[in-house]
Amino acid sequence: MAMNLQQKYEWIENYLAGKLEGEALSEFEAKMQNEPAFAQEVEEHRFFLETLAQMAQREQLKAQMNEFHKDLDKHKAWVFYKHPIIQNFWKKHFSTVAVAASVAILTAIGVLWNARNLNQLEDKQTAYFRSLKKDIDDVKKRQNSLEAKTEKEAITQPIDHTATAFAISLNGYLLTNYHAVKEADLIFAESKQDSLQRYQVTLFYKDEKTDLAILKIEDSTFRGFKNLPYALRLEADLGEEVFTLAYPREDLVYGKGEISARTGFEGDSLEYQISVPVNPGNSGAPLFDEKGFLIGVINRKHTLQEGAAFAIKAKYIKALIDSVMQTQKPEKPILLPQRNLIALLKRPQQIKALQNYVFELKVHKASSNTAHK
Repeated sequence: MAMNLQQKYEWIENYLAGKLEGEALSEFEAKMQNEPAFAQEVEEHRFFLETLAQMAQREQLKAQMNEFHKDLDKHKAWVFYKHPIIQNFWKKHFSTVAVAASVAILTAIGVLWNARNLNQLEDKQTAYFRSLKKDIDDVKKRQNSLEAKTEKEAITQPIDHTATAFAISLNGYLLTNYHAVKEADLIFAESKQDSLQRYQVTLFYKDEKTDLAILKIEDSTFRGFKNLPYALRLEADLGEEVFTLAYPREDLVYGKGEISARTGFEGDSLEYQISVPVNPGNSGAPLFDEKGFLIGVINRKHTLQEGAAFAIKAKYIKALIDSVMQTQKPEKPILLPQRNLIALLKRPQQIKALQNYVFELKVHKASSNTAHK
């Protein structure tokens, strides 16, 4: 259906507000399913509206505070001069009382009167701020309770192992290996580059056959990623230069190599064999070609060949996401990045653009069984 820009955004906002029903809702969801660019636009508009709502709440509170202070200033400035007692006194005594005495008397009365009114205003102000402080304290208590519970769980469940994950959608979906998060009780994703980002994540979807898992950020502080700078490339060629970013230790580590075989272990067509050093913690790391296209996910190392590892091909990432969108139909769609913004950059600049979207996974398990890394 043809529509102008205003009509399109009204259509999107009606969907986000839950106002679409029946055929209109089916048509909208079909368009999102068939047109990834439109689905991306819907998600960006959702994020935009949420940001506006937060700003509006802050501005409303600010306006209330400004109005209160204006009211206070008005009482301070005029209560002395405009009250009937003051005016009657001035009329009665102006002609008989010396100017100095009148000023002294009026000043004394004014001070007393202003003190009385200011006390009333201060009482009003105190009551207002007590109420506001109580509301804020209640929110803080609930937040602290949640954080304390999370931290307590993390302490009582020591880190079993670490792995790597990376962002695949602006709205908080990450990708990693399923074996890295299998049977996890608590998972945190951390990035320590431009600034520390630490989010609690949950297992959203798993595919044991491809050993891929989709994680979802479940954290009130998360506001969405900026434009992801990489896009998928579904096939790569033998001998191509590749690189990866991963967390085999607490700091981000860069690894470089080539595609040494078009298939993985024992001819597995799911994987590439690559000549990139892999250690525990590399599982789930993104594999890029020299232009920064995402071509795979590090999966495991070759136990019989030093310096050889395997990576799941990007076409299976695409197939997994397509399957999830068709079968699960998540409320927030998984929107794979469509544009590569780093193809013309040199490697250090590529890494700087990528590093905030690669995360160390800290996996907590109640049992002592160690997952395959």
